[in-house]
Amino acid sequence: MSDSTDMEIMGKQLDLLKQLTTAADMRQKVVSQNIANINTPGYKSQEVKFEDALVEQLSKKNGSVRSPASPEIAAVQNLTMRNDGNNVDLDREIGQMNKNALLMQTYLQLMGAEMKMMRQAIDGG
Repeated sequence: MSDSTDMEIMGKQLDLLKQLTTAADMRQKVVSQNIANINTPGYKSQEVKFEDALVEQLSKKNGSVRSPASPEIAAVQNLTMRNDGNNVDLDREIGQMNKNALLMQTYLQLMGAEMKMMRQAIDGG
């Protein structure tokens, strides 16, 4: 494999990791907003939809022009509604926050490894 092909692959991997970290950042903000509104009457829990769009993007043929998958905020369906119309479940939100934190940590570690490999390729090491 040529150096330019290696760099192109690394660039695509970094683009993917950027999309994943952007979605994880948005998810963290949405979960925090849900928790902040746990006692707000009528508030509906929200979530970030991203993975399905990413899978669709990645499944397209390599030759096609692809735009980055975009995370979207949507209302969470099928949660138990309280008498005040709020459906935020603190246990669910804490679980989502913990899962998201682990994913973000993984994405950042992978991004660091990619950057290290790029530095080594540039330095010739």
